[in-house]
Amino acid sequence: MVALPAPLAVGERVSRRAWPAHVTLASNFVVEGTADAVVSAVRRVCAGERPLKLRFGDAAWFGPRQDIAVQLVDSARILALHARLADSLEALDGFAPDGPGYWREGYRPHMTHVPGVATPAGTSAQLPFVAVAVMPGATATVVATTLLEEDARGS
Repeated sequence: MVALPAPLAVGERVSRRAWPAHVTLASNFVVEGTADAVVSAVRRVCAGERPLKLRFGDAAWFGPRQDIAVQLVDSARILALHARLADSLEALDGFAPDGPGYWREGYRPHMTHVPGVATPAGTSAQLPFVAVAVMPGATATVVATTLLEEDARGS
């Protein structure tokens, strides 16, 4: 589950190694049943959520082999959204994280850029899209998208 600066289409297929720029909101996990329960849980948590604003920090290396280039981001809202998503997703039947160390206290908000792209530290960005994808192998398929909208006050 990721937040994005630009939308992905439902049904779009993406190589796990070639995702567009995104911030992971909830790391890989499995549940019993269909993706519909996950999508419902995500939509409940994201209801009323405004686009996510962040500030870019330093570059880092993530993944089990420390071979995925990322850029750390600063956003209390992203941390809070991750915690709410974790609460909701962990309540689903058969929930099990693929990498428990990347959940809750181990979660570090970061932007995974396309190769060769970095953003100067201190630069801000806004992420108005959330996508849920299933990844049974090397390819992810987007099963749902959510637009995070400004409220009537424009906040």
